Amino acid sequence: MSNRGRALARVGRGTVEAVLAVVSLCFAVVGCVDKEKCDEAVRVTRDALAKEQPDIARQWRDRAWKICNDATATSALDKEIVDKEAELSKRAADMQKQVAEAAQQRMNAATAVWKAFDHLDDKHRTVDALGEHKARAERASRGLPPEYGKQIDEYNEHEYARRRGTVAAAEKK
Repeated sequence: MSNRGRALARVGRGTVEAVLAVVSLCFAVVGCVDKEKCDEAVRVTRDALAKEQPDIARQWRDRAWKICNDATATSALDKEIVDKEAELSKRAADMQKQVAEAAQQRMNAATAVWKAFDHLDDKHRTVDALGEHKARAERASRGLPPEYGKQIDEYNEHEYARRRGTVAAAEKK
């Protein structure tokens, strides 16, 4: 037996088991722990993004990072998540802009109704006609989000109150 063989024989079985445990632990920390679970975490992350759920995608991305321990796989997921969040944010901003524009158009329509009443001949400016114009102006707030509908309703109430006294006084004459 060579000197090397004798040295290994002296090391003992316990030391060899300890070395194997350390090597196994190092492999577990450095490499992919479970390829199937890693693939599942990546797939579920992408599914969540497809369903426009970036919060859930982030949770699964964190899980993928812990399971896969592969920066190349998780960095691609990070970019996909950030891109999806940007897309959703832009879409929400565009939708909010469309709603605001629709509300402005409705406010303009209500204003046109009140101006139409103001352009009636004096003999046609009656309480009944005022009520009809108020009903038409009130339709402008239907179907809008509450914050916009409330603004139009308040505007209509103000315009109605402004004309009500004048019309009532004119009818008494």
